Amino acid sequence: MHCLALVMLWWRPIRKPKYTLLLDTHSLKTVLLDLPSIGSQVLRKAPASYTKIVVKGMTRAEMILKVVMAPHEPPVVFVDNYIKLLADGNPETFQKILDMKGLKRSEQSSMLELFRQRLPTPPSGADTGPSLSFSTPTPEQESSRIRRLEKLIKKRL
Repeated sequence: MHCLALVMLWWRPIRKPKYTLLLDTHSLKTVLLDLPSIGSQVLRKAPASYTKIVVKGMTRAEMILKVVMAPHEPPVVFVDNYIKLLADGNPETFQKILDMKGLKRSEQSSMLELFRQRLPTPPSGADTGPSLSFSTPTPEQESSRIRRLEKLIKKRL
């Protein structure tokens, strides 16, 4: 599911009405959740781990679209909305969102600077426990998740 979110981050400016993409994403989520029982004579629920992976990945895709759909004025509200919805502190990801919105590079530079200023800073000093990770999964983690998902689907069919 993170693959869909990653693909969305590599799109160029979205020309299709964004609300249509959000509806398409929701429909895809519904189909993926029903996938384990499609063609089966016995109606049963999908495994919890499968459902969790689908919901997590598709929710991220939906959040990306919601951020892209949001107005970028005033910039502070847009940046705060991005941080709240995606919890991603990676400037490259934020740059891709700005690209998807179709903003000019001149507009993007001020938004990126504001983004860097608004990022939450980790507490200094001793380690106070687990920290919140803002990074996206590595390709190895993604392929591992996909392999587990494929195994679950094969096991159910």
